[in-house]
Amino acid sequence: MKTFMNVRLFSRRGGGGERRAGKPGLQLFALAHRSSRLAPRHAALSLALLCLVAPVLAQQPPEVTSTMNQTQAQLQILRIAIPSPTLGPSSAEAGAQPATFEVVNPNFFAPLTRDVAASGVFAIAPLPPSVNVNAPDLMKTANAQLLLKLNVFAIGQEYVVEARMVDTNNSIQYGKRYRGQVGALSRIAHTVANDMVRAMNGRPGIFLSQIAYASNRTGVYEIWLMDWDGSNQRQITRHANLSILPSWSADNERMVYTSFFTARGTSDMYIINRRGGERVRVNTGLGLNTSATFSPTSNDIAFVGSVHGNPDIYVIKDDSSNLRRLTTDDTIESTPEWSPTGRQISFTSGRSGTPQIYVMDAEGTNVRRISFEGEWNDDATWSPDGEQLAYTSRVNGRFQLRIMDLEHKQSRVLAGEGSNEQPTWSPDGRWIAFQSNRSGRWQVYKMRTDGTELLQLTFDGENKDPDWSKKAE
Repeated sequence: MKTFMNVRLFSRRGGGGERRAGKPGLQLFALAHRSSRLAPRHAALSLALLCLVAPVLAQQPPEVTSTMNQTQAQLQILRIAIPSPTLGPSSAEAGAQPATFEVVNPNFFAPLTRDVAASGVFAIAPLPPSVNVNAPDLMKTANAQLLLKLNVFAIGQEYVVEARMVDTNNSIQYGKRYRGQVGALSRIAHTVANDMVRAMNGRPGIFLSQIAYASNRTGVYEIWLMDWDGSNQRQITRHANLSILPSWSADNERMVYTSFFTARGTSDMYIINRRGGERVRVNTGLGLNTSATFSPTSNDIAFVGSVHGNPDIYVIKDDSSNLRRLTTDDTIESTPEWSPTGRQISFTSGRSGTPQIYVMDAEGTNVRRISFEGEWNDDATWSPDGEQLAYTSRVNGRFQLRIMDLEHKQSRVLAGEGSNEQPTWSPDGRWIAFQSNRSGRWQVYKMRTDGTELLQLTFDGENKDPDWSKKAE
């Protein structure tokens, strides 16, 4: 649920659910309603822009051919043998030196095999301990349909990665050469996995996607980024004020987030580019500005705003023009989220007596309630194909993740230990990241949408408000 400094917009009462007390000095954000909510979502971050990993140079080798039908590849999981990389120069290039296993294994080979195993396209075929990886019948020995050949060597301060995937006919399905410094090896690994998936089904994997989140590991909540598997965690804001609720733009280049200024009792929305540069304030003229989310099809931003009354859903252009108010109900409305087409907005409203999920057209018309299972539902987010909603639901006194099939209006609960909240979909719709306090502190986790392959992604401090980048790259 969207919390701010341990305060919830909708106070959770009854059913054994927790109720968090407000902190001193935040009363200006308490909006006059008894069962009311405070500023949505939690966690802040500040603005110090860290450079992202330098771009990886990829070179396509000549005459890469493919004999495997992509439609066939999409219908089955392909067994692939992946021997450890060879570590010597493949040709007499000036300055070329062998790479070391101590560098290549943790920084490149381990993340690559994790990505491939999680791809949903490949299954890694185990290799017998004594097998000769250069034997011509290696694929037959491993009962594999594909073989990935890897070679890594160094030239000066950079590493060269050569990757080639062949089938049982020794036809090349994919081949590329990559180059980057040691700090870029994990990104090269993600890129190789992405390219392998694209070679098989024509679409990239999700391994270059990123998750934005809020962390207080430096003493105050700031906005951070990490790779899809939890690696390469870095801080991107330094506000000296609570900065929370990052939300990606459709092109994965920008984020909009909220920063609270407790001294004057206001909050502002800012836009920042993930690659650096100055933050841009979105000037709404309202006192409360939070829970911002980019439209997937335009430069509109939906957000929760208020002057002196209850929070309502507003829309504004990213250049601070054309402010429109979409909801006018007496109750509190919060957590807007655009559908993938940009034609609808989901949001939470207490108009039925308890927080429930509603959907309206992007102009604020045709409002209808869609959540009926559970007495408390919030934090809705659309699957990339628009066919499902994931949201937070109170189940037996605890907050759990629920996924609804929008066509049939049926839902299922992904139960777990502790409270599990604020889901966000991976670009391919196969994974969900979320926050949970199952360890005793709020941390970000990911799992498949069937609840399997749970993995904790953050460990330092407390970490909340995950938002997965919107498109595969």
